[in-house]
Amino acid sequence: AQEDRVTDLFRLQRLEQVADIPQNRTFAQSNLMKAYFQEKNYSEVLSYASRVLQNPGLDDRIRSDAQLMIARSAWETGDMAMAQSAYAEVLETASGAAAAEAMYHKAYFEQQDGDFEVSNTTIQELVKEYAAYREWGGKGLILLAQNFDQLEDAFQATYILENVLSSFGDYPEIVATAEVELSRIKTREAERNASVNPQNN
Repeated sequence: AQEDRVTDLFRLQRLEQVADIPQNRTFAQSNLMKAYFQEKNYSEVLSYASRVLQNPGLDDRIRSDAQLMIARSAWETGDMAMAQSAYAEVLETASGAAAAEAMYHKAYFEQQDGDFEVSNTTIQELVKEYAAYREWGGKGLILLAQNFDQLEDAFQATYILENVLSSFGDYPEIVATAEVELSRIKTREAERNASVNPQNN
């Protein structure tokens, strides 16, 4: 399989060099970008994504794919400013799963900025508009619970997390995160309730 991948990369690189039709060059660059992402070679992903975006007359789907690869690579390498910017670009042109992923990240960055209520509105839109993409919806609901917790509504946060536990059994990672969050909130609330003077917490 490794040899096949190397052969594919070589063929795509060769096609990029010799292609005299712009669509063929874009095809090669786009597939190289995706191949390097699978190999976790994020600097090459960014290099090829920027080449793809420089091609004239790109259709929205290819533009959206390139922005998504930039966003994911930036996320993986911890460049949150680039990830935020690229996900915003994705949201402008994407549909389906890519749009759901971008909207989740929009809510995430709103949460990071302390805009918990704005983030909640984005998550509600995500859950409503992209219900078919349950993984992003489930991750969004965990953000929603965290936002309510930050807004000091532990009851609402707990209620959402318990719903996630009962509804997302087919997504073990989401369930595990919900369990950690729920345990953290319940432990803290129990300590508050046991305290003689809850104002000093």
